[in-house]
Amino acid sequence: MKAVILAAGQGTRLRPLTYAIPKPLLPVGGKPVIDYVIDNLISSGKINHIYVAVSHMRNVIENYFENTPRKGVVIETVGTLGWETGGDLKIVSVEKELQNEKEPVFVAYGDIVTDININEIIDKHKNSDNLATLGLFPVPEEDISRLGIAKLENGKIISFIEKPETSESNLASTTYYCLQPEVFDMLSIEKVKIERSLFPELVKMEKMGGVKLAPKYWLDIGTINSYRKANKMMEGIIPP
Repeated sequence: MKAVILAAGQGTRLRPLTYAIPKPLLPVGGKPVIDYVIDNLISSGKINHIYVAVSHMRNVIENYFENTPRKGVVIETVGTLGWETGGDLKIVSVEKELQNEKEPVFVAYGDIVTDININEIIDKHKNSDNLATLGLFPVPEEDISRLGIAKLENGKIISFIEKPETSESNLASTTYYCLQPEVFDMLSIEKVKIERSLFPELVKMEKMGGVKLAPKYWLDIGTINSYRKANKMMEGIIPP
């Protein structure tokens, strides 16, 4: 299988750190945050080719991967425009002709530190008729308004709202998901979040699946505070 890591953001909320280091390479517990994502993908035993969507400080990220080879997997950077999750994913799909793949394509975001088991998502997807299958996990009520929230019934996502003010569900997107190749034809080359465009459309089509997961930890590093928390957790200063 092939996978795409979306890592083209400028990390504006992490400035001044990201003036010198691109967000995907910010160290967490002594290694770049994107390496946690790559390790998750490799550990599945199913991913053999990873495309990394990059834009901000692209040359720095490319140099990192050129000098950090991984056994058993090809890692290739793809230049995008920083057009959010939907736009950048479309650009990668066009350049690498992902719509012609024979297998599902896995997608992950490059700023998440988690021990998620992606095989649960892949297996769930392959045993369904869904066009997309999203990994979900329960979150505290105070986190609902900052994440994508799904309502799940019998393995189908019947509602998906990006950053709702309130919700009956507490199941949030892990930002790890599996897509059928034909889904890429549904994306547009424009600056748009896939969570606000494609996901609700797939819900209406009743082709959006979900699987509830129970990771020991899940942290994004989108802000200075969350970045500090992730480092403290990975260094054993605070528990997961």
